[in-house]
Amino acid sequence: MQRRVVVTGLGTISAAGADVQGFWQALLAGRDLIRPLRSFSVPETTDLYGAEVPPDAADALPEWVDNDAYRSRCAQLALTAARRALANAGLAERHDLLDEAAMVLGTTLGEERQVGFLSDHWKTEGSACIDGGFVERADNHRPAAIVASECGLGGPVLVSATACASGNAALAWAYDLVVQGEVAIALAGGADTFTRLIYVGFARMGALAPTVCKPFDRNRNGVAFGEGAGMLVLESLEHARGRGATILAELGGYGISNDAYHVTAPEPNGTGYVRAIEQALAKSGVTASDIGYICAHGTGTPYNDAGEVRAIKAVFGARAANIPISSPKSILGHTNGSAGALGAVACVLALQAQKVPPTANLTEPDPEFGLDFVTGQARSLALDSCLNISAGFGGFNACLVLRRAP
Repeated sequence: MQRRVVVTGLGTISAAGADVQGFWQALLAGRDLIRPLRSFSVPETTDLYGAEVPPDAADALPEWVDNDAYRSRCAQLALTAARRALANAGLAERHDLLDEAAMVLGTTLGEERQVGFLSDHWKTEGSACIDGGFVERADNHRPAAIVASECGLGGPVLVSATACASGNAALAWAYDLVVQGEVAIALAGGADTFTRLIYVGFARMGALAPTVCKPFDRNRNGVAFGEGAGMLVLESLEHARGRGATILAELGGYGISNDAYHVTAPEPNGTGYVRAIEQALAKSGVTASDIGYICAHGTGTPYNDAGEVRAIKAVFGARAANIPISSPKSILGHTNGSAGALGAVACVLALQAQKVPPTANLTEPDPEFGLDFVTGQARSLALDSCLNISAGFGGFNACLVLRRAP
């Protein structure tokens, strides 16, 4: 009999702070947290907007880590969310249980700020400014290694770098580790922060919103970025019950696919999305009629939103128009590799509260879409299963099905 995988701990840090309940209340309020950036600038681009983590919300980095929080920001966010998730699961001091636990982290660029810092200094100081520790500090694996070391996770430490689907892909990877009996406990999620590369790249592509993000709106005009981390503690159902853990939800299954279409542009009809969604439904043993809420990728770009809507219609048929849909990116910004993980946390909280959050800034739903986008206020409803969708450059798609706690 296949092992069932449950969620026993949640940890977040975002523009809503480092408290899960604060995160949830911000989503329910439906007001975006995207503001002019204070801590980050790009000389080539003026009037930058984003959803920043509040000052001092993140835990201090340990002394053995390079303590420049600007350059080690990804590790700082990942560690903060990880500690919160383990504490929420009642595992913070359970070294006997964490000795063989896995760490699976999703991130797009990891500590890319380290690379940017080096580039700036290299131009003015030459190669003499490079010290031997730089290779370690710029490694994408570094945030995961720091979390594992600080939290005492002695099992596999893995990194998913599958663009903006990285958080969901990390949770899928961790799911497999638990199902296959490789580990009884896995800490998994995503972390990313602002980088010049992200802002300049999206500005040059014409995909950066001037101010706020408007997913699924007829006037949507681009993505707005955020920073943050989301972590979930996954366990086998048997293990969680055996230690008396509070079970928050069940991770029923996942689907992963690739559009095989273009490096940045989504396949217009959402065929890659369709494959990932159908796989997630099949693996979790639920049908399309069981899904009561969709936490959408919803970036606010014209082509991404349209492709996602077409995929939802293709999978759910006539019922698609009656499934509540919203996008946390309208509130928290697009947090890149952590977006899927933060969406998974939102799904767990929605299942517990029997309530789903709205999409901010969605005042004129695109009339071509014809779906039930939650607007204005949070909505109460009877909810048994949620679908969490994410996608990334390269055509990568990763979807999760989360269910009410068994």
